[in-house]
Amino acid sequence: MRILVCEDNPIALKTIEFTLKKAGYEVLKAEDGEQGIGILDEQEVDLVITDINMPYTKGLELVRYINTKLETKIPTIIISGINLDETIDHAKELGAEGYLTKPFDPKALLDLIQSLFEEN
Repeated sequence: MRILVCEDNPIALKTIEFTLKKAGYEVLKAEDGEQGIGILDEQEVDLVITDINMPYTKGLELVRYINTKLETKIPTIIISGINLDETIDHAKELGAEGYLTKPFDPKALLDLIQSLFEEN
C-alpha cells in the first residue's frame, strides 16, 4: 500500500514515516498540501495522511481537493495538533475518514488504517 504523508513538521513527518515503514507501507512525502496535490496528480496513492496547518495549501483544502477533484476516491486521515470539535466535524464533512490529534499513538494510526481498509 502506498501512503502519501503531507506534513510540514520534520519531527512529526519522521515519526509518521517510521511508523508506516515499520508496518510495511510505502511512504511518499510532501511538506505541504500543494506538493501533495502534485503527487496525487502524478502517482497512484492508496491513502493520504495530512496535517491541517501547513504552508501554501492547508490540509483541509487538500481533503476537499481529494473528494471533489480526483476521479478515484482516496481515504484521508488527518493528524493535527488542533483538538476542537468544530474542526474535527468540519474535516469529516469535507470527507476525512479519520482524525488523530498530536501527539498521536502510532498503534492508533495503524489500527485506523487497518479499519479503513477492512470496511472497503
